[in-house]
Amino acid sequence: MRVRPFFWGLLALSCMSVLIFAATLKTHAPAIMQVRIDQNPPVASKLTTIELRLTDPQGVPIEQAQVIPSAWMTNMDMETKQMRVVPLGRGNYATELQLSMAGPWEIRLVAHADGFDDMQQTLLVQVQPTSNSLGSNCLVYRA
Repeated sequence: MRVRPFFWGLLALSCMSVLIFAATLKTHAPAIMQVRIDQNPPVASKLTTIELRLTDPQGVPIEQAQVIPSAWMTNMDMETKQMRVVPLGRGNYATELQLSMAGPWEIRLVAHADGFDDMQQTLLVQVQPTSNSLGSNCLVYRA
């Protein structure tokens, strides 16, 4: 029994298609994001530094990630200005946000790195008023 050339060509095309698909398929590994805020609790109108550490499951630092921070008040329509993220090396990154008012804030950090799943972490923080905010906005009259 002979196999026709058409079927040999079909077999070769199928094998090449599977190999090309396997070569172009990108698998994404899981990653770990650790977040730390420098002040606990954050204070209104002062810069709040947020530090991130990105690693793979074995603890190897993830370099050259794109980190996108955003923050907004949960009880009103107020957001922070976009601040830049500074890579510190060895999988460490830092950003500064100015949370301008006291009250509840949601801070969302999203990180993208080639070869890894996207990472996202949301922090809910209660920003405290500055200690001198009442004194600076009040006038005292004495008779």
